[in-house]
Amino acid sequence: MIRRRTVGAALLVLNAIACGSGGAPHDGGDAADPDALGEDGTTHGYSLPGFPGGNDFFYLLPPSFSPFLPLYGQGATREPAAFYDTTSDYYFSYAFVWWIEGTPDLSTSALGNDLRLYYTGLCPSQTVAVTLGEPAATSQDAGSLVARRAGTLDAGTCFDNPVPAAAIEVSTYDCPDHHAVVVLVSPQPVPGPIWTELDTIRDGFLCW
Repeated sequence: MIRRRTVGAALLVLNAIACGSGGAPHDGGDAADPDALGEDGTTHGYSLPGFPGGNDFFYLLPPSFSPFLPLYGQGATREPAAFYDTTSDYYFSYAFVWWIEGTPDLSTSALGNDLRLYYTGLCPSQTVAVTLGEPAATSQDAGSLVARRAGTLDAGTCFDNPVPAAAIEVSTYDCPDHHAVVVLVSPQPVPGPIWTELDTIRDGFLCW
């Protein structure tokens, strides 16, 4: 069940919509409806932690700002409080999850194209460039994790400000009745303090 934030968060949402993100606030818990039944008649969902004091936004897939994204389901972001502050190390550093229905193409080339479409609409920008490497090997006890890929994102200008080229990490998960994609983004060097926080968010992902 999605609980709405206070007026302060609502103002952040209006700002996000004005910038093209088109989200809605979420409380940082389960972004999927925990009472939703899957095709097998059981309850399915996921959880993803956020930044302390940060802001979380919820949207449907495909989002209104990128209607050509060939994915269906839900999405949610996990943003630090200083996400929009161009003077902060947290600028444009965040995580987001796609909770996907059906049988999407999650190959390296398809994911790279999906990210390009997503940011072309989000920023909006016609100069978005995404590079994504082939997946690294995963351990046998990785649970629902299928693959993890590293790459780069060059969005050019986003939210009316120049955005430095960023490192991205894309993890795909095979969850009951859904697929999940967790994306980490930051212009900060890898490894580094921001990436330690992002990795903690990623490692807190659970699905059932």
